[in-house]
Amino acid sequence: MAFEDLQPWLPPAEPDLVRLAWEAADAAGVAELRTWPEVRKGGIGLGSLPAFLAWRGTLDGRCHLVLLQAREIGALVPGARKADLPEGWLEALDLPSLARPLARHPDCSGGSVHVVHLPGGNLARVRTWGGAAPSLVAEVLRRLSGLEGWHFA
Repeated sequence: MAFEDLQPWLPPAEPDLVRLAWEAADAAGVAELRTWPEVRKGGIGLGSLPAFLAWRGTLDGRCHLVLLQAREIGALVPGARKADLPEGWLEALDLPSLARPLARHPDCSGGSVHVVHLPGGNLARVRTWGGAAPSLVAEVLRRLSGLEGWHFA
């Protein structure tokens, strides 16, 4: 499967992610936001987690954003020292607050958002907002790590 348009993505300054977060919350009937995505250190931040690296691609005519923690990708490099993230960070992640505004962004309007956790080896755990796209997520992981044959838990 070819993913010619699959590439790293950083949202441009406009539209502002905070504004998109409030618009998305209003549309979903959410009265209060405690956190929202922001452009931070070359990635997309949410709360106290380090910034996510983001990749954007199209599969079956639909846009997908794949978000990964740089610390986990770096740990795949032989000899690299792993900097652990908080235990259970993927489960604790406020996925709606992260994904709703990103899925409304004009660069990926109506798209899906996939947050990837790499617990070790070629195993990946994914939480998705929207439609699943394991082949696209696996291709991002292959390009970043050089490892083939990713397994999803």
